[in-house]
Order: sequence, then C-alpha cells, then structure tokens
Amino acid sequence: MEDSFIIKNLLEQPEGQRLELKAAIDYDSIAKVITSFINTRGGDLIIGVNEDKSVSDIEIDDTTKNRINKFLIKEIKPIAPIFVNIFPYKKKNVLLISVWEGSNKPYHFNNTIYVRQGSQTRTSSGKSISALLDQQVESEQRWERQAVLGASLDDLDLSEIENSIKAYKNYSSNDNFTSPEQFLISRGLIVNGNITNACMVLFGKNPTQFIPQSIIKLVVHPGSKSGDSFKENKIYKSNLFKNVREILSDLETHIGKENVIGGALRKEKKLYPEKALREGLLNAIVHREYGASQSFLAIELFSDRLVISNYGGLQNNMTVSDLKSDHNSILRNPEIAQMCFYNRLIEMLGTGTLRMIRNCKEEGFKIPRWKNTNNILELTFPDVKHQYEGITEGITEGITEVIDEVIDEGISEGLIEGITEGVKESMIQIVSLILTEKSLRASEIAEKLDKSYKTLERHISLLKQLGVIEYIGSKRAGGYKVSETFLTKIGG
Repeated sequence: MEDSFIIKNLLEQPEGQRLELKAAIDYDSIAKVITSFINTRGGDLIIGVNEDKSVSDIEIDDTTKNRINKFLIKEIKPIAPIFVNIFPYKKKNVLLISVWEGSNKPYHFNNTIYVRQGSQTRTSSGKSISALLDQQVESEQRWERQAVLGASLDDLDLSEIENSIKAYKNYSSNDNFTSPEQFLISRGLIVNGNITNACMVLFGKNPTQFIPQSIIKLVVHPGSKSGDSFKENKIYKSNLFKNVREILSDLETHIGKENVIGGALRKEKKLYPEKALREGLLNAIVHREYGASQSFLAIELFSDRLVISNYGGLQNNMTVSDLKSDHNSILRNPEIAQMCFYNRLIEMLGTGTLRMIRNCKEEGFKIPRWKNTNNILELTFPDVKHQYEGITEGITEGITEVIDEVIDEGISEGLIEGITEGVKESMIQIVSLILTEKSLRASEIAEKLDKSYKTLERHISLLKQLGVIEYIGSKRAGGYKVSETFLTKIGG
C-alpha cells in the first residue's frame, strides 16, 4: 500500500508544539496531549511511530480507531472537533489525531487543564489558566458571537438545523437535545437568548437581510479576461449549506463532465478536480472575514481558469508557501468551521490545501495557485474552465470546413505549401481561441494552448498569410483578431 502523503509530510518536521509521536497506545496519555493541543495552537498526534520516526510494532485497525475516537469525544470537555483516522505508512497502519485550537477554552481531561509548552504537555499553572480565561473572554467578543439585532428563531431554517443535529449526533452520541433551540445554545450559536452572526450565516432563511456582506457571487466570463459581458452573473443569498449545494451544482453545469469508456463500461468523469474545488470553496467560506463591511466572496469562471477570491487574507504572518506544507490552521470563524466539520463538509483538520494539491495531481490537473494581497486571498485552478457553447459550437462545427477551403486556396495560389493534419488542427485551435478571447498576442496564445511559442509562431504566420487573422493595434498593446473576411465566411 502507498504511504500517505499527509503522514510523510508531517514526519518531515520535528516534534514540537504542534506535533507529537507515540509508539504505543495509552488512552490517558493521548487525551492529555490532545487536550493540550486544543488549549494551545492545535496540532497532530501520530500513533504507531517511534521517536526515530520508524514504525512501531503495534497493530492499528478500525476497532482501535473507533475506541480512541469515542474516548476522546466523551472525556475531553467541552466537546471539540477531533479528527481520528488510519493512514498507511511503511506497509503498516498508523493513527493520526488532529485538532484545531479550541474556541471555548479552557478544555480539560479528568478535571485537569493541560497546555502545550514546546514539545511537552504540561498541567496548566495559575498563570496559564488565567491566560486561557482571558482568551475565553476575548472569544466571546468575536464577530461570530455578536447578536443579530431583530432576529428570532423564525428567521432560521429549521430543516437545516435538524440536518446538523443529526450530523452532530453521528459525531457525538453523548448529548440529547429536546429542541433545535437547545442544540443552538449548546453550540454557542444562541447566546443570552440572541441569535448570533455565526448562527445566521449557517442557518438563516435569508441571512443577507441581516448580514448583507454575506452574499457570494458567481460570474462566468466568456473569455479569459473580465469584461462587460458575461455568461452568468449570479448572487447567492441563502445560508451556508444551501449556498454550497447550489454553487457546486452550478459549477458542474458550467464546467461539465465527459463520458469515459473503461473496459465495457461507460462512466462520467467531471472536468474538474471535484474534491480540490470543493475544499477550496469551503476554505473561502470558513476563513472569510464576515465582520468587515467590505467583505466579499467571488467565484469567477473563465475560458482557461477558475478563481475564488475572498476578503480575509492569511493570518499570523502565514505565507502562501506555508499552504503547501503542514501548517497551523488558524480559525477566523471557529463556530462556522466546527459546524461544517460536524456536517462533514470539512473532511480533515489542517490539511485541506495539501489534499487539494494531491487531488489535482491525481486527477491530471495543474496544481492550484494562491495569492495573498491586501487582505484578499485568491485561489486559482489554472486549467478548470467553462464549456462555453456560443462561439465554441460554431468553431467546432463550422470553421474546420472554412479553414480547409482557405488552405486549399492558399496552396493553389502558391501562398503556402501543403500542411500536415497536425498543423491544420493547431491553426483551428488558434482561431477558436482568438474568436473566444477577441484579441490576443502570440505569447498569450502559446500560454493558453500550453504550446511552445516557436511551434505556434509558424502557424500564426500561416494564418496571417491566408488572411484568417490580422494584428490590430500597437506592437505593445495590440493583438491578433479574426479578420472580417473570415468571419463573413463562417457566418460570424
């Protein structure tokens, strides 16, 4: 079995404040470490690995995993999201337990508070307890926990709350709720009788009535640049769960899928890395800075890429390069994040960007790119694109025939010599692209078709000789356009 890339990545780092290794299973010792992580900065505990990072001789199976998971959920108070799963490593199974930094500190195990100091788990001192209590007071002042003025239970979607109660009970069967209101109170989503901002984002019937900046926008551009025209310009105004379902459905419609023959069976393959795109969308929603009036979350789909931009850049001096390795997942909106975790929208803690990169590679897509400027985090999937039907259909159905005619005329008039099918196909791709984009330089054509500039230079020259395309504008600011003569021939 193949080694887990997540475990390999973690073991490249030394043990420290956010990482500990254990060769054997000791329930109390495990609980103390996990409690200390939750009280400090979150972290990862790998069980089944020795100090020298070789695998130990213990056997780990689903029964082991489930027992540890139930023990931690039951014994660590207050309850916190804890990820427990088995991963292959060096032909054996190891157990990974991951947690975020908690939002309801202090957390305790066996009525004792533990904190992390360097690579050690310590019983908290009076000073550290005081610090944890101060953090608790600060957490009560977060935007998520502020009251939504004028909101009542009637403004919440009861069916979505019921779905979350079911999901939460699958995670922890220790709690019984007599009403949706009791559940929301227990999760800190109703405080002192008031609906909180986090509650409204998660479960509101019409959240934008109270939090107008919580809208999400989807724009589908015809080409690779923003402009005045668009295929779709849609605003999502519902709660988080409905928005996610609708956005993913709309993106599948615009990006599409294809039929693939595997043996005697035909199956559908989506034309995008599904898990990575879903993770990228959820990351933007969970880490968004909702409290700012200028907050936004925009999804833009172009002819050559998909871009997700959200207000709320990387925190605590994190850099884009940090996203490509295991990193401290700092939660801007812990209540929202935790409810997404219980609903299994977030599959694993702190490794989302790593799994996005992995999924793109496995599905044959270019890896995602991040850009962090002016408190805006921009995520780009370079080759996830829409299936724009307008011009593209005309190209595939019409201009191949016209290109053949133009080439035959060029040969008969002595303008060009015979060309191969490969060159002809390249010429058709160039014309198709320019029709979609309206105007492009040669370097842009090469980049978008993912071909070398030298290869395309001759094909562009042939198209110019045949009068199919022409260069308009200055050398620096101009670009190639399809000629009016050619447009007339294809009925454009």
